[in-house]
Amino acid sequence: MLTSSGLDLESQLLKPRNPPRERWRRAVFLSLHERNLIHRADDKGSLAFLRSLSSCTSYYSAFTSFEDDTKEADIVQILTESPQSVNLDVENDNRIRDEKVQLQQANIAKIVKEKDLDSIHKFGGIQGIAEALGTDLQTGIIPADVRSRCIACTPSTTQTSALGFLQFLPKSCNNYTILLLFVCAVLSLGFGVKAEGLRTGWYEGVIIILVIIILVVLDSLRNQRRLKHSQRMSGKHKPFELQRMMVDVIRGGCLHKEIIGKVLIGDLVRLERDHIVPADGLFIGESLKLDDESTINEENPFLFYGAKVIDGKGCMLVASVGMNTRLGDLMQQVTHVPEKTPLPAQIDKVNKGTQIFGLSISILILGVLFLRFMLLKEDIKSSLPDLKEKPKAIKEIMDAIEKIVMKPNGKISTLTTSLATLLVGVIEGIPFVITLAISYWNKKMMSEDSEQAFAQEPFACLTMSSVTSICIDTTSWCVPTLNVVPVGREIRALKNAGFNITLVSEDNVSVLETIAHECGLPCSNAMVLKGEEFRKFRNEERMNKVDQIILIGSSIPSDQLTLVQCLKNKGHIVAMLGVKTNAIPALKEADVGITMRNCSTEMARASSGIIIGDGNLSFLVTISRYGRCTFENIQKYIQLELTMIIAGLLITFITAMFCGYSPFTSFQLLWANFVVSLLGGIGLLTEPPTEDLMEKLPLKQTKPLITKAMRRNIVSQALYQVTISVAFQFKGQTIPGISNEVSKTIIFNSFVLCQAFNQVNARELEKKNVFKSIHRNPFFWVSVGVVLILQVAFIEIAHIILGNARLNWVQWFSCLLPGVVSWAFDWVAKCTAELWNCLTRLLGSHLRTINTPPDSTSNLELPLTHP
Repeated sequence: MLTSSGLDLESQLLKPRNPPRERWRRAVFLSLHERNLIHRADDKGSLAFLRSLSSCTSYYSAFTSFEDDTKEADIVQILTESPQSVNLDVENDNRIRDEKVQLQQANIAKIVKEKDLDSIHKFGGIQGIAEALGTDLQTGIIPADVRSRCIACTPSTTQTSALGFLQFLPKSCNNYTILLLFVCAVLSLGFGVKAEGLRTGWYEGVIIILVIIILVVLDSLRNQRRLKHSQRMSGKHKPFELQRMMVDVIRGGCLHKEIIGKVLIGDLVRLERDHIVPADGLFIGESLKLDDESTINEENPFLFYGAKVIDGKGCMLVASVGMNTRLGDLMQQVTHVPEKTPLPAQIDKVNKGTQIFGLSISILILGVLFLRFMLLKEDIKSSLPDLKEKPKAIKEIMDAIEKIVMKPNGKISTLTTSLATLLVGVIEGIPFVITLAISYWNKKMMSEDSEQAFAQEPFACLTMSSVTSICIDTTSWCVPTLNVVPVGREIRALKNAGFNITLVSEDNVSVLETIAHECGLPCSNAMVLKGEEFRKFRNEERMNKVDQIILIGSSIPSDQLTLVQCLKNKGHIVAMLGVKTNAIPALKEADVGITMRNCSTEMARASSGIIIGDGNLSFLVTISRYGRCTFENIQKYIQLELTMIIAGLLITFITAMFCGYSPFTSFQLLWANFVVSLLGGIGLLTEPPTEDLMEKLPLKQTKPLITKAMRRNIVSQALYQVTISVAFQFKGQTIPGISNEVSKTIIFNSFVLCQAFNQVNARELEKKNVFKSIHRNPFFWVSVGVVLILQVAFIEIAHIILGNARLNWVQWFSCLLPGVVSWAFDWVAKCTAELWNCLTRLLGSHLRTINTPPDSTSNLELPLTHP
């Protein structure tokens, strides 16, 4: 038989090299040929079979040592047994050999992970390891082995394919609010055109359709962004963002480009400067310098997944891949990688609650209108059938529905108005403006760092506002790269800011004690441990002592991860500062992962939320301060937004219940939402941090976004605005010169201006002086001024285009007055709350004094007697 290269395959197999062994090989070949297990050269399967036979021989040669006498007996057995028995024996042998291969691979992977150089020498060096893996150190594995090795290897983690924008659209449309808005849009178009004609009857229906499009598109974009963010930041199931990177692999003596996810055990990978180590393995060559400052050579040939080559070149023999690497083992211990940080979850909760409230009010309005028409048989400017009698025709039913969803003047009903403003203002307004504010503060706080700090995770700086404990891995960057004294001074700033500091490092305890002494950490009254001692603790004992630990020396990467997990289980919000690739699991487990710009490895930086300048630990205090400021500003903004939404809905409900219509159109409320959400949000969310922010305790993640003080402010201001608007709705036309149209314009104008003045009230959630330091934020004055200018322009343009009433100077003053009075009302409300709290505390103290017996004796003072 001739191969494609012209060589006689049979002569190659039967060529005498070792006489006893070759006699066995010849007998096997002839036996298989006689049983038609090896066919003629023109048989398409013969070459593949022989290649697989050769593959198996090379792959398992390191694990089988044949004795010549045994082979002679095997020849007789093969020649005498039936083909079926031969097949069964081959299957059993393959299964046994597969098990041996897997066991041997696991043993080699363990040797590499534990950096056991003695075991490698006992194995015969890297050459012996290569033979055991069926690899030639010059040509790599043979191509025929690739398929079988792909099946044998544990599949590497690959990324989920990103969903496209169009795939999110159906999900965004499948929403009860979108469906309800669509029904309203259809009714608005139909009844609007019928009542007012094609010229003006269509515009509110089209506006609602545009609202639907905006909601669907923005929701789809947001969901797509969240998925990409989740794939990028998720650390437990998809820890490796490098899986799609290309590496150079030598197979069959040829150089191939393969993605990291397809690197196999036994592969020979070429490494040069700026290459990423794609797996765990052994180095073949002179020397490599890695980005974790380690040097790889004959004395230290161990390479681990994720490191980056910064100098030198050579090859690596792959020992384990994917989740079977040392980093993969650690990543599988990560227990908690939240899909959503607390603030977005709380904002979603506020949105959902506001939607439920708004829809409930809207449904209630619909019911009130229906009852009005049914019980009072109200007939305003058009005939309405008696709903107590059964409608005699479909036209009468349609007329009744039209009367319920339409206002008497033929315009859109209050139900559609409230829904449109609610959904646009809440669903999109709040998240959009808050996202802008977080981006603004991230850029502002980072611009203050001369070392160019960078926030990779948008909410990382905000989460820093809640951090109570910071674990710092000082390995390789404190000594000798940086001086111990500056680092100690910077760590001292974190300690003074109220953070609980724990040093954890591969360095010995004496080095960490020097750093702790420089930064004033109380080593004498706290626990100083070695990593071995920390690992020996039982879980319960470790949980009891974790708060007392000040430093852990001679640690391994799993110690960092365990430390973070214990602190989180004790209720701490934890930040982890790590520099090496093996710190990635702890960075992922922590609430905030922090790395340094140059000292950290590239993969560690990619896995962190915040990157700071080298050794610039004191800047974490600045980040925390700005994070607290951002959170407080978000609360101010939400208070302003919810006050407007609740007041608008209540005004609509009350006027609809008593008058059958609302003084607001949907376009007016959409305008109010735009002005308050965007411009008012810019003014409040850019408020600078106050001096006493860091004097407060860290923000608790379990603390509700809407506090007791916020609820008081929202209720008081909303009730004030509702009272003013409803009173003018019923009594405004009794004033000389105030017509129905003028009354509606005054109500709407005063409603918007109240929001502008309430923006000042929202500057302080608890303090009575809302004007303190108001000069420090020019954006605030600009936003208030622009709101006033735009509102004047809106009223004038509405008069020209839509025919709305125009206001004179006296009427404008009557609209401004309620806004000014709201400042005094806010002050009175806060004073009343403060007085009530004082009385409650005094009463509680008095009651405790009365209930305490004067001659009571504690249990410790009671005599110890026995019955």
